[in-house]
Amino acid sequence: MKITYNELEKSIEIKDGLKKQHLIMKSSFIYILATCILFLVFIMDEKQVAWIGFIWILLGLASIGIFVYQILTKSAAEKLNVSEIRHLTEKQVFGKEKLQLKLHNGKHRDLIHIKSHSDMEEAKKLFEDLGVKVN
Repeated sequence: MKITYNELEKSIEIKDGLKKQHLIMKSSFIYILATCILFLVFIMDEKQVAWIGFIWILLGLASIGIFVYQILTKSAAEKLNVSEIRHLTEKQVFGKEKLQLKLHNGKHRDLIHIKSHSDMEEAKKLFEDLGVKVN
């Protein structure tokens, strides 16, 4: 398990590389959006806008939507104070159980490297010991 508790600061540190993954995803969405805009403005002529332009516009709008969702609802913080955590939830995603921290600011933090059942039980016990509600 890659979660450690710092008693002095009353915080947890999660070392799973999610911050890098979120940065790569956000930069990919920005790259897709820039490509869509540049393609529509500089490359396409009026005849192509009717059918290929529609696809590029949809791709750009989807990129904007996912980018905004990522910013508003997900957190990639590696260090969290225990007071910032509302509760720990267990979710089923494509038949696999995953743990997720719900934060007081409305965002959630996925615990992506906790996959085995024993690690899940250990994480649940750690958060129960810290006084975090486990759902």
